[in-house]
Amino acid sequence: MSDIYRSSAHNHTVFCDGKSTAEEMVLKALELGFVSLGFSGHGYSPYDPTGMPRKDEIAYREEVKRLQQVYGDRLEILLGVEHDSLMPYDTFAYDFMIESVHNLYKNRYVYSVDWDQPHLEEAIHVHGGDVYDYCKVYFEACAETYLASPAQIAGHLDLVCKFNEKTPLFDELDPRYLDPAFQALDCALEKNMVIEVNTGAMARGYKSIPYPAPAILKRVKEKGGQVMVNSDCHDANNLIFGYDTARELLLSCGFTSAVILRKHGFEEVGL
Repeated sequence: MSDIYRSSAHNHTVFCDGKSTAEEMVLKALELGFVSLGFSGHGYSPYDPTGMPRKDEIAYREEVKRLQQVYGDRLEILLGVEHDSLMPYDTFAYDFMIESVHNLYKNRYVYSVDWDQPHLEEAIHVHGGDVYDYCKVYFEACAETYLASPAQIAGHLDLVCKFNEKTPLFDELDPRYLDPAFQALDCALEKNMVIEVNTGAMARGYKSIPYPAPAILKRVKEKGGQVMVNSDCHDANNLIFGYDTARELLLSCGFTSAVILRKHGFEEVGL
């Protein structure tokens, strides 16, 4: 079995919007034979209810450090954060960082990219009803963020398509969509960021395949970029949800390997 099944670096707990405690995640990882588990709580964000308040973020750090002491002889546990693009960067020395664009800002208005369908329709309305302009602005925000970010991982790059499978609003192969998506991807690759293959929307019933879409993954392969499979887990029972699909998708796009995150850094493993 590929070692991609033995690691996930993108996981959320009750400290932000997850359903499981950090210890429940660790115990499930041990049950699955994991070699490494990364915690990536949503960083503080006053406009986003999924972000950890400052006091909870401190408690989150302390709990993960405690788990490192208790279980560290059986599992590599890494303390990370998922940073939202509109927030300043914390000075705390996390083991790793995932960079994501969850929200956009226009006309003094912050709106969510992935909250729900009504919020999506409202966001498109902010862009005069032009869904391709909305997508372009999203990918431009990704590009700008990646270039400025100290993060090692680009999270769910095409998050903007979260609701598009069940309620299609745009063509994901249209150049008006793909061109800015490729530009954002190229910025991430320019910074040597690992591109996350994220199965989280599969576990929550929004998508049948991971982020990013095959067209984007093929460009990653063409450009010589690295990919990693993460579950974006919010429930310990879904710690490797969708990994079979992710592996098959990567193989179909020409990949023969991916990376997993270990204490010493990224480690390449075969698919």
